Amino acid sequence: MHPVSERLRDARERSGLSQADLARAAMMHPSYVSHLERGIRGPGPAALERLASALGITTTYLEQGDRSPAYQASEAAVVRARQLVRSGRPGAAAAELAAVDLDALDVDQAGRVLLAHADALDRVGELEEACRLLADATQRFADGHRPVRAAQAATRLVMALTEAGELTAAVQAGEHHLAALAEGADGSDALFRLESTLVWAYVARGDNTYALVRGKDLLARALQNGSARAVSSVHWNLAFVEDAYGHGDEALAHLRAALAVSGNDEADSDVPLLRLDLAQLLLEVTPPRPKEALAELDAARLALEIGESQVDLARAATFRSRAQLLLGQTRAALTYGLKAVELIGPGERRDGAAAHEALGDALLASGERVAALKAYREAASRLESMPPGRPAAAAWRRLADRLRVAGDGMDAVVETYGRALAALGARTTMRLPVAR
Repeated sequence: MHPVSERLRDARERSGLSQADLARAAMMHPSYVSHLERGIRGPGPAALERLASALGITTTYLEQGDRSPAYQASEAAVVRARQLVRSGRPGAAAAELAAVDLDALDVDQAGRVLLAHADALDRVGELEEACRLLADATQRFADGHRPVRAAQAATRLVMALTEAGELTAAVQAGEHHLAALAEGADGSDALFRLESTLVWAYVARGDNTYALVRGKDLLARALQNGSARAVSSVHWNLAFVEDAYGHGDEALAHLRAALAVSGNDEADSDVPLLRLDLAQLLLEVTPPRPKEALAELDAARLALEIGESQVDLARAATFRSRAQLLLGQTRAALTYGLKAVELIGPGERRDGAAAHEALGDALLASGERVAALKAYREAASRLESMPPGRPAAAAWRRLADRLRVAGDGMDAVVETYGRALAALGARTTMRLPVAR
């Protein structure tokens, strides 16, 4: 058998193409493609170029596969980058991946490198460049006839654009890729997840009514045609919709449904993250339910530790601090608040602000007002680069309330309330009170 035969067949099958589809795309006779895959014939240089182009891979990959120097170098870079991220050095990980020659790789490996690079950039706060790489990965997968992987990358793109505050761009990207990939990825978990993430983007943009209607329609379709994972994903994002309406009980019901549908399998990477969101919501409902929140955090602990995500571990420590404070356990709250701040590191805006806010609350409850104010001001510095929108407005409002309670100067308190209004795009005529 010709050495190219097996790699050609594998690449075609990964692309979801039939032999006839590949023949048309490469301008060849179907029987010739069949002979190539069976090893009866070997392709010449021109045929190899056309096949590689049609499959979205390189001729080097067809000839050498994962034994090519470029492939091996890229794989080593991905492994090193993962280690750097886990050790708290995402900037070094991004630099490692930026040096990879993507043009020498097949579409799958190039996409893998791009996704890892975007993740590293996201962790250091370079969201604009992360979004560019995610858009590149999505297009490469789409052009390479990998609609499911394209939908997965598009989901991450919509999330990143939303986090960056590019809400209209997030909605437009989501709608565009949803339509473009509908035929190739129809009924897949990835497409359901893309649309449910799009619903979340609509919520972030303030289109709550539309998001609720579309989310409920999506849930009905997922229950009829989707897998358990698809149904879980839709429930998860509908929780954010209900929370935006202030419907705490409904939001909790959706998160619990998402967990139930997933089978509560902690080996599923989504489950510990679902538990984190559930713990957060349990602390925010009225009245808060700190004991239930701690139970969810306990259930997620092992999976989070195995996953080694500093951000997720910091979120868990932040929520533990808040729960312990609600239970009157000031010393434990302070311990977890310090741990959250230590874990979060630089560059994580929203979670960094939340960690310092939780630490400030624990310090204030311990009678350390000066140290608490310092923690709150650090939280404010983390919020500076947070994109405007409802989440930012809520964060600034909470921080202003805390500065007021901690006895900060009136000018700082008024300014922070003003930042909350500005995050919503509202102008304020608030002025400092005049002493009488």
